[in-house]
Amino acid sequence: MNEITFWNDKKVLVTGHTGFKGSWLCVFLYYLGAKVYGLSKEVKEGIYTDAKISKLLESEIYFDISTNDNKALENLIKKIKPDIVFHFAAQSLVIKSYEDPKETIYSNIIGSYNVIDSIAKSNEVKSLIIATTDKVYKYPDKKNTELSELGGKDFYSASKVSVELIISAYLNNLNENELNLSVVRSGNVIGGGDRSENRLINDLIKAIVSKNEFKLRMPHSVRPWQYILDSLHGYLLVAKENYEDNTSQIYNLNSEINNKYDSQTISSLLIKAWGSDIKIEINNKKKYQEVEKLVIDSKKAYDNLGWKPKYSIEDAIAEIVGWEKHHLSDSSPEFSLNEVGKFLSI
Repeated sequence: MNEITFWNDKKVLVTGHTGFKGSWLCVFLYYLGAKVYGLSKEVKEGIYTDAKISKLLESEIYFDISTNDNKALENLIKKIKPDIVFHFAAQSLVIKSYEDPKETIYSNIIGSYNVIDSIAKSNEVKSLIIATTDKVYKYPDKKNTELSELGGKDFYSASKVSVELIISAYLNNLNENELNLSVVRSGNVIGGGDRSENRLINDLIKAIVSKNEFKLRMPHSVRPWQYILDSLHGYLLVAKENYEDNTSQIYNLNSEINNKYDSQTISSLLIKAWGSDIKIEINNKKKYQEVEKLVIDSKKAYDNLGWKPKYSIEDAIAEIVGWEKHHLSDSSPEFSLNEVGKFLSI
């Protein structure tokens, strides 16, 4: 119960609040009684628009945080005086990072630095949580812990490794407890309302709705698949620890029970759960280099926070199908809020 009541009336700023994870985080926080504020560069299609997430916010503002001028961000922090900030704003797609590496570098590295710097100067924020990725590890096919060696083979992962190094450098040059900043490296998150380009679930849902053949690249790729609310529950626990214990930590979040599934298996399960009869066409042509297997160890989160995933891959797929079918004809936040309530009751 303390985990739930902790968030009541907390002022929370979410950067990237119109994105997939950011929007679901706004839903989760609102359900818990937080006062939620949003900051994004632009509106993104998906759960934010389909479920009218703006209705849940105290306020929202739009500007680019990855510029040389930090004044707008500093002024926003002073105005809101948030207790906690979740930094989710990022260019989060591997393929897009190949197509536009400069945007990825500016968005992820400069944007993150600006958030840290603005918050460090404000003395208003008690807790800052930054989302990086499970792709920061040099040897992604090993069961990496938070202490494993970092490294990135594509522009996206390299940018996120750079963010982590900047965070480390920043914390090393602050006085003790001057800024509580924790990092979360989460597995590949799936859920309703994801409209990111070249993402498995989004591409599959589009094919099912349009009744087109589904073209699947990298059918044998294995990821640390994780239901969106399992992942965000971990972020909330990290933020609570960060806030209450004045600590800066790094956590992996991995739903280990779902690590045995490849992309083709997940696609087949979702098509069956939907009741669709579309066919899967395997596309073996690799235009860009992507790792085949990702594995991370989240024992630290289990031991320190009591975090563990609740949803199997079958459960997650059932939730995705239910959410997507409902929002073919409805656009309100109530369904998503009910999903959070159901999650917390398990």
